[in-house]
Amino acid sequence: MLYKNFIKRFTLKTYADAPKYLPSVSVIRGVAALAVCLFHFTKGFIAKISGVSFFIPYSWIGVEVFFVISGFVIPYALIGSYFKSQHYKGYLFKRLIRIEPAYLVSIVLVLFLNYLSALVPFYQGEPFEIDWSNLALHLGYLVNFFDQTWLNPVYWTLAIEFQFYILIGLLILIWNNSNKYMILFTVLGFLALSFIPQDTVRFFKQTDIFTMGVVCAFYKRGRLDLIPFLFSTIVIGIIIYINHHTVIVVLSYIAVYGIAFLHNLKQVGFLVFFGNISYSLYLLHIPIGGRVINLSKRLPLNDFGKMMAVALAVVISIVSAYIFYKVVEQPTHRFSKRFKLK
Repeated sequence: MLYKNFIKRFTLKTYADAPKYLPSVSVIRGVAALAVCLFHFTKGFIAKISGVSFFIPYSWIGVEVFFVISGFVIPYALIGSYFKSQHYKGYLFKRLIRIEPAYLVSIVLVLFLNYLSALVPFYQGEPFEIDWSNLALHLGYLVNFFDQTWLNPVYWTLAIEFQFYILIGLLILIWNNSNKYMILFTVLGFLALSFIPQDTVRFFKQTDIFTMGVVCAFYKRGRLDLIPFLFSTIVIGIIIYINHHTVIVVLSYIAVYGIAFLHNLKQVGFLVFFGNISYSLYLLHIPIGGRVINLSKRLPLNDFGKMMAVALAVVISIVSAYIFYKVVEQPTHRFSKRFKLK
């Protein structure tokens, strides 16, 4: 009976009046980006300071929050649209326009900063040298497949995101042209990928987290009623608990329910700013803010001094990300919006 009621409520009505922009997405994305910054800046530096020791070890989970958001944003934009097979290439091209220019410019920036660091008299690392084969693998997000090292540790998540873009576009073609049984079957199939043993293809391990955002997209588009939506998130949460960490379950619920139910966010509207620059902040915080932390580790700082160093690294990263956003990311983002799927 529960199964029949679930299927019955999995309606196919079109929610044409769904808003195109949801402030909750930007707010959650901004908080996640700041959390990832704090994790990288404090790891092995001030993580044992009383008062922050509970939060900091888990702030890396901001990455998983990004996966929930991506699982929501793409389906939310395309479910119920006129997205057809002939639009698929255009869809991928739009995604590349959205993420690739900032990614490529950040690679150039990382290489340039590595070069400058090697010129510093007290530099203790390896001599600067470009591994051209490794760089070529970066262009196709193939570093993991060849057991190589990313120039920027956060790039591995972009590879996961790109693999998601490829698959979710194909799934949306099915969802826009199928009955509710086929939709349910394919969503469950996508979720089941998380149980596949994997070493190189790390994307499969994250599909349960992406699915949390996908079902939220169905709910916000009016294709899934409230009770089936809540039931779905409970089931997915159990699977995430089996495959991952308890804290990832909690953060996934906070993200998905925040997207689904938070509407009046005037009190925290300033966080929308961090949501807007979150991608730039994510790309730059290690190569720029991380250098502030590396320098601070050479100094005899007490706990307060370390906290000030972290605050300085965060501020410099935010300023750099804002400039990068205005110069690189925002223009390409605007162009991707003007580009038609045809």
